[in-house]
Amino acid sequence: MSFADILRLCVQNLFRRKSRTILTVLGVIVGCCSIVLMVSFGQGITEQNERSLKAMGDLSVVTVYTSGGGGGMGMMGGMGGASSSFAGSGSVKLDDKAVESFRSLYGVEGVTPVRNLQYNATAKAGAGGRYIYDSIQIMGIDMSQLDTMGYTLEGGEKPVGDDQILAGENVAYGFMDSLHNGSQRTRYDDGSCVFNESTGQCETPEGEQPFFNPLTTPLTLVTGADYQGDPYVQRLYGGGSGASGASGAASQSQNVTVDLKVTGVLKGDYNKGYATSDGLVMDLKTMQDLIKKIDPSAASKSVTYDQVLVKAADLSQVPEVESQLKSMGYETSSYEDLRKSMEEGTRVIQLILGGIGAVSLLVAAIGIANTMVMSVSERTREIGIMKALGCYVRDIRVMFLTEAGAIGFFGGVIGAALSAFVSLGINVGGMWLSSMSSSSSDGSGSGGGASFGTMVWQAIVGGEDVTRYSVIPWWLYLFAILFATCVGLLFGFGPANKAVKIPALDAIKNDQ
Repeated sequence: MSFADILRLCVQNLFRRKSRTILTVLGVIVGCCSIVLMVSFGQGITEQNERSLKAMGDLSVVTVYTSGGGGGMGMMGGMGGASSSFAGSGSVKLDDKAVESFRSLYGVEGVTPVRNLQYNATAKAGAGGRYIYDSIQIMGIDMSQLDTMGYTLEGGEKPVGDDQILAGENVAYGFMDSLHNGSQRTRYDDGSCVFNESTGQCETPEGEQPFFNPLTTPLTLVTGADYQGDPYVQRLYGGGSGASGASGAASQSQNVTVDLKVTGVLKGDYNKGYATSDGLVMDLKTMQDLIKKIDPSAASKSVTYDQVLVKAADLSQVPEVESQLKSMGYETSSYEDLRKSMEEGTRVIQLILGGIGAVSLLVAAIGIANTMVMSVSERTREIGIMKALGCYVRDIRVMFLTEAGAIGFFGGVIGAALSAFVSLGINVGGMWLSSMSSSSSDGSGSGGGASFGTMVWQAIVGGEDVTRYSVIPWWLYLFAILFATCVGLLFGFGPANKAVKIPALDAIKNDQ
């Protein structure tokens, strides 16, 4: 028989007993839906984990520090003290020689030392220093490694002069207005909304513009070895009335004042330093010149660094880079352990959910086997006639396997399509409940969120600010269909073998 004849016979046999075929296919649909949806929940968790990891910053960056150097604080850009206070505590130091050795390691793409200004500093802007940012953090890095390390500019360009620096993404919002009782501007970037009584809706407030544009406004930096902060800020917060008398004049004369120009604004990344968000970033040479003005004796001291940031060429090479650095005697910290633990936890959840769905498909597989066994028993006489007419044994086996495979295939296709609609409904429902919950908490009492069409589109394609509870990648649909088909063939193989083993004469004599 040709394969077309086999297909025609399969269709006839399946439609001959419609009720049993439909019920068997229905079992496969339920099993397929169970597996796809359960795995999709795990994929949804994975998507949320990846978004959380991205929010943490560049995961390919490894922070290197010496024993006792407080690397945990440094990785988040904490106010690290002078590196010389701990660099000698171990047998290794973070100096220029160490930096050069890091650059020669396998899998390393970029390296930059990090040095935090250990002296208190105040940034001023505007006419007469009207706008004040007291206790501002200042970080020094190797500007030649800016692009290699993955620092991103939101505006402007890289510094080229000694008096040029970069500003953190939110640094402009840290300034207060000394002429308006220390008022500050607020930046709304968290997606929150405020209830508007006049309109009766929860509306996202317009973000306030900073007092000035740091790219076009020169900054004045005031610092010193004994500098305690700006007198106005100290009086404003009850910290004293500032220096007075002869001692105050003497202290003021020791302060260092430098004029700086911001040439670019960095995108915040706490894994590369807190100053990238709320501080100032300058070249290491510029910082060294500033330190010499503050403390001339520092010129004779050897330069050691608070930390060194090492960027791996690829995320998969982070463990190897960390291993090489630790073998050199340095301490390291990165998000690699956190990433692995999150992936491992998600993998376990996916296995559990997939196992639950597999139970349903196993039940459906048993139904396929039962249907095929019944089909063989009822068509014994038909099998005998086919053998007597010279039909090959392999054709009979292929016919029964095709029927079993067809049940699995169509059940898988329908189950995959049904899973897509169920997944879409879960995501849209979750978004709608989330928008209702947020509007209720804000007192608006109305949805106030995206339209239904927007929710549907976001549920399908996702997005940076979209929470999807069920995510079905394209390969999961393909896997579900192939798996259901293979299950049908596997559980139909036994009944098919039973059919070909029936003697032709015994089969013809059978009343079935």
